[in-house]
Amino acid sequence: MTGQTDRKTMLKVLIVDDEPLVRTGIWYSICWQDYGMEPVAEADGVDGAIDVLQQRSIDIVFTDIVMPGRNGLDLLRWIQTNSPMTTSVVLSYHNDFSYIQKALRYGAADYILKTELNHDDVKLTLQHVAQKAVNNSKNLEELGTSPWTQLFRCGLAIISPFGSQVTAQKSDMLRVKHHIQVSRSSVLLLYGSAPDESVLLEMETRHKEKNILVVFKDTSSTPISSLLLAVKLFSERDLFYLYLPDISRYDCDMDLALNHDKTLDGPEYAVLEEEFSSMQWIYDEDLFSRMLERIIDARPLPSVIYNLFYSVQGQWARYFADGSIPDMLPISNIRFWYQWVNWLNNFKTFISNESHLSSYSPEILASIQQLLIWLSDNFSNNIKLKDAAKMVNLSESHLSRTFKNIVGLPFNIYVRGLRISHAKKLLTQSALKINDISDRCGFTDRFYFSKVFKKETGMAPSEYRNTNSII
Repeated sequence: MTGQTDRKTMLKVLIVDDEPLVRTGIWYSICWQDYGMEPVAEADGVDGAIDVLQQRSIDIVFTDIVMPGRNGLDLLRWIQTNSPMTTSVVLSYHNDFSYIQKALRYGAADYILKTELNHDDVKLTLQHVAQKAVNNSKNLEELGTSPWTQLFRCGLAIISPFGSQVTAQKSDMLRVKHHIQVSRSSVLLLYGSAPDESVLLEMETRHKEKNILVVFKDTSSTPISSLLLAVKLFSERDLFYLYLPDISRYDCDMDLALNHDKTLDGPEYAVLEEEFSSMQWIYDEDLFSRMLERIIDARPLPSVIYNLFYSVQGQWARYFADGSIPDMLPISNIRFWYQWVNWLNNFKTFISNESHLSSYSPEILASIQQLLIWLSDNFSNNIKLKDAAKMVNLSESHLSRTFKNIVGLPFNIYVRGLRISHAKKLLTQSALKINDISDRCGFTDRFYFSKVFKKETGMAPSEYRNTNSII
């Protein structure tokens, strides 16, 4: 592994866990030399780990999360602020999303389950961790020790919004006292005095096709470790929310960047997930605006936003009889917050246009939303229009007209679509008998099921299975 990390000396590793047997297990279960690493110290808690970090040079810290007293997240925060060039990795038994989210927010390079230490995927993770630690170490070697005791009037980061390689050009180095390669896609330039506006404009013009400039002004009282942390946080979190294609320079508020302590944890995330899933935001512009404001105020990591919308997409699909969402910009192509907002607005427009909503009150629209969810969960039962009308407290005739106008399909056709869509999945993804599939999809008569299925798809159920089966 030393060849892979391009390093002559081994990366020094600290293992932190409150259980001695676990520390021993980690020490001996990983073939450290394969990754250019060497465990040199261990600690049974956060205080002991901080003592080690203050007394000797450590490249990588592997830490548990749940420990007596201060936990692993406290240690990650300490490292992020006091030793930002140290790479940290979480080793835990807890596969809990909130733990993972916080660990990554506090600078962990990765999150590894202890039960998966011998899996092939972990080998790739350890290689990535080793390379990151090598890059940090190279920065320290190039800088020496003097910059860490100096103060600088201005810091300027050159960042690729798309993760491309960034290197400082010779023309960028005028009046620069030091520069640090913070990551593959970001470089920090340190100035003894703030560069003139003309210098910034020239750099902005030179880089605007591929990169952005982030200016950290009046940093004379800011340690370099905090500047590095601010660049890291801007690259990994703030850029996602601030980036716009026509803006190539951003001024960063150091206090805002370093002291932002909000996120979407637990109940707050669950509330947003429920609100987006309900789709009431489509008809209530004030609610939609408040939801977006709460996200921007919390500024969670981009991965949290992706997880949120990937999750609610599955709920949205239940509003469509064929179980699929309209074909718009693929989520996989979205990189920034403004694109998410555009996507959501386009989705709102599509639903509003399709359902002719302008003449209905928010209360009626909300009732139909809840009915669609109920139908998605109960289509396998013997559902009648009168049952649905009773549920939403409308007469059958009123519901029949309203449902067709809002959803775009008559009630019975919509329910039949749900059943046929589910039948297709069972035919292609299970070995269930056709009789059983008929029952599970709400058809009490197999022959009627076959007749309806053939009318909808052009094929008998058995023929559809033979043609499309994936098992």
